[in-house]
Amino acid sequence: MNIIPVIWMSAIVYASMITILSIGFTLTHMTAKIPNFAHGTYAGFGVYASFICVRYFEMSPYYGFPAAFLFGGLMGIFLYRIVVSTLRRMGGGAIVLTISTIAIQIFMAQFQHIFAYWTRETYGLMSYGFLLKQDDITFTFMGQSFQGIFPISFFLVVSIVIALSWMLTKTKFGIAMKASAEDPELSQVLGINIEKVQVASWFITGGMSCLAGALLPMWFMGSPGAGARLLTSCMAGSLLGGLGDIYGAIIGGFMVGLGEIILTAQGMKLFGLWVGEYRPLIPMIVTIGILLIEPSGVTGWWSRWRVGGGYERFMARLGRSKKE
Repeated sequence: MNIIPVIWMSAIVYASMITILSIGFTLTHMTAKIPNFAHGTYAGFGVYASFICVRYFEMSPYYGFPAAFLFGGLMGIFLYRIVVSTLRRMGGGAIVLTISTIAIQIFMAQFQHIFAYWTRETYGLMSYGFLLKQDDITFTFMGQSFQGIFPISFFLVVSIVIALSWMLTKTKFGIAMKASAEDPELSQVLGINIEKVQVASWFITGGMSCLAGALLPMWFMGSPGAGARLLTSCMAGSLLGGLGDIYGAIIGGFMVGLGEIILTAQGMKLFGLWVGEYRPLIPMIVTIGILLIEPSGVTGWWSRWRVGGGYERFMARLGRSKKE
């Protein structure tokens, strides 16, 4: 008897990846005031960090996790310094900066294809459509076998949420980062170094994106375009949670990730395997729905509900039902 169905384990692993990506996407948008369309492609480098650890050095893929975070963070700083910061100094506005992230995305995606092709031709390694699930650790609990990535991916999300919450509320730098995101001009007047905040933000978001990518081949098929394909789901999670709220990104990312896997599985069960080909439509439908119905996402709806007295009415109704 399975304690947790395999489909739910798959959904939680995928939702953990999307949550990490959504947090990073939201943080970049809050601090840089632009959507980073290269954010998903960062994850492709994380995919190959795990691949290199296993196929090149015959190590555990988990050694690739810290390497992926560090590489992604440094890559984020490099791109910010070379592209984003330079364009800002030249007078580039939000549209120019957004287009620049699309150009970065194209360049990085092609670099990943070059690396995969070179690896296959030089070393004869399967660098397209590979899976590292067989290299994962396994353990048994109450008669059911689990892949190590299932609890580890969820633990990583919880750890990142706790660390970010602590940083943003308990440290001077985190408070400065929040202030810079809310009002950069006033923050600069108060003496906050906006440039340092931007560099730290791009390091954190780049690192988280690559870390999410390092999780992917442990359960799903890895390839040069695997990271870029996560962008739609990542954006849907950020929009659902509200682009101005990191905690909303946690809710939105997890809801989109779970929904994408579970709804697809249920559709395949009801209508046939052909439904699986249309899985990417789910985050697109979520994105369109949020933009049409509630552009500010779950957090915006919650704020209006509380301000409008909905929360007080709900608690009063709950109190009356308990008494009865």
